[in-house]
Amino acid sequence: MKKYLIIIASICIAGLFVSCEDFLNGPKPNGQISDAGVWDNPASIELYINDVYQSINGPLYIWSSRLSRDRIGGQPAIFDNFMTGDMWFDTGSLYTYSQWGKSTNLGALNRWDDCYRTIRKCNTAIVQLNATAVLSSEKKERYLGDMHFWRAMLYYELFRFYGKVPLIDHAQNRHEEDIFLERDSETDVVAFIVEDFETAIGYLPVNIPKSELGRATKGAAIGMLSTAYLYFAGVMEEIAGAEVSKEYFRQAYVNADSLISGSLAGKYNLFGRNATDKAQACHDLFMEANEYNEEVIFDIQFTDDGLQATTESANTGRRGHDLMGVSHPASYAETIDGSYGGWGRNNPSQNMVDAFRMADGSAFDWNNPQHAAHPYENREPRFYASILYDGVSWRGTNLYSATNMPIYNAERNQWRVQSNNSPGQRMGPSLTRTGYYMKKHIDPSKKGGTPNRYTPYEGAGQNLIVLRYAEILLTYAEAKNEYQAYPDQSCFDALNAVRERGGLQAVSGLDFAGFQNAVREERHIELCFENKRYFDIMRWRQGPEIIGQDVYGMDITYVMEAGLPVPRYTRVLLTTKSFESPKNYLMPIPDAVTGRNPKLLPNNPEW
Repeated sequence: MKKYLIIIASICIAGLFVSCEDFLNGPKPNGQISDAGVWDNPASIELYINDVYQSINGPLYIWSSRLSRDRIGGQPAIFDNFMTGDMWFDTGSLYTYSQWGKSTNLGALNRWDDCYRTIRKCNTAIVQLNATAVLSSEKKERYLGDMHFWRAMLYYELFRFYGKVPLIDHAQNRHEEDIFLERDSETDVVAFIVEDFETAIGYLPVNIPKSELGRATKGAAIGMLSTAYLYFAGVMEEIAGAEVSKEYFRQAYVNADSLISGSLAGKYNLFGRNATDKAQACHDLFMEANEYNEEVIFDIQFTDDGLQATTESANTGRRGHDLMGVSHPASYAETIDGSYGGWGRNNPSQNMVDAFRMADGSAFDWNNPQHAAHPYENREPRFYASILYDGVSWRGTNLYSATNMPIYNAERNQWRVQSNNSPGQRMGPSLTRTGYYMKKHIDPSKKGGTPNRYTPYEGAGQNLIVLRYAEILLTYAEAKNEYQAYPDQSCFDALNAVRERGGLQAVSGLDFAGFQNAVREERHIELCFENKRYFDIMRWRQGPEIIGQDVYGMDITYVMEAGLPVPRYTRVLLTTKSFESPKNYLMPIPDAVTGRNPKLLPNNPEW
């Protein structure tokens, strides 16, 4: 599928911009980030703005896991589920937060420099855009909206990871005395983020042309501000007090309502809300064939034509990601259709699998004999949209993750079991460690194996959805219930819209606590593998209860009974985790950063 977000070829970047680093990264050029001439030419200004978009990386915005095993990689499925304990990945002791260090090589820990490097670009652009006379007022405002939006997004990311951070709102050079700054207060950081989002809302358009798909819009800025207020409401109560937190909840649902029944009502909606096959609709929402659908509010563009930009493909999205290679089920596929299996590393844990409800909306329960004997039957549609499990039909055959597998001889009308050539559990780096593979985000029409581990990646054109309408509905429902201390009908309407699209019955008659629990459970299921769960747990202050819980997987063995293969299920402990409160609610500022700027000390609590 054609992608329209402009990428700048490396040769163009070299010709337009002076190489520089983040203000904390050591020697700098004497001057600002770009040549002054860039801002005298509309074409080069556009290239600069698009370079900022291309500079956005990190675990929240990229589709890539080709990183060493001791990192929390860029792949969102690893990031959010690794953090919550819902995913097994070959990272060993890093499950135990207490073993992290300020110099540990974790992608999330190392976001400080990358974020500030791009913030510096945004600051330069804001200063220069306000001064330039070569752009129309409409184009200038549009670019200012882009830069304020991304500066808000980057500070929002820094705040969620590190808490207090230095606020820099102007272009700097290395000779300025204030280059090494102290950390600003949480209250000031929150106010800065809010102001940037509000400025972006004022500048950005509601609609964008096809050629600008992937750029920020007014709806994206409003939606991100709404979700930011929800996060602030959770973490700021202990800092600023209950009344401030309550006001943040109010602002969260008021901004969300702008997209539901307010000024942008009807602009966004739930994809496949009237579909008969709910599981298929929930899975198709994320497929490349359905990009730019009515539910997507903001996404990051990708294309599948390799990693190197060329003149002919200058208008396409980011090049290359290996989601299919990393996440596609392992080598069983090699002997089936010649497409080869992937690494199969993004494995939902039993904890995650157990969280999906039964088809009637009741909880799955291992103490229920029927549930325990047939754990994958009669589950809610989103289970079948998100999880690949033992015996499921996949790519024209049955996928087995058991230690053995049933074989049917049609001529003899006879079953037998044999050892599985690709046993599922913890048998090697390319096989599932939990008994499950991820289905959400995985395109069954694309290859997942060895030919797809090197550019150009097949299936690499799938965009990464940062914000969608379902999250806005859940944000509204949760925030208004928290603000009022009871759910009104609009809260139920928002929650039930998501539930019903997911194939579950509507709920009613819940009190404050019951509704709070219902919407939290709904976020867990609806937004799984989308970079949301970790931050939800942080703002709910439930680290010990959720992140600190043990991680389980599934051992499956088939036995012959009355001539038929019958699976036997054993829930097994994979790893024991820990979470130290308050220490692990924030990540430490890396030693390399505090070594350059001692004014950032003391570090976060208990680090």
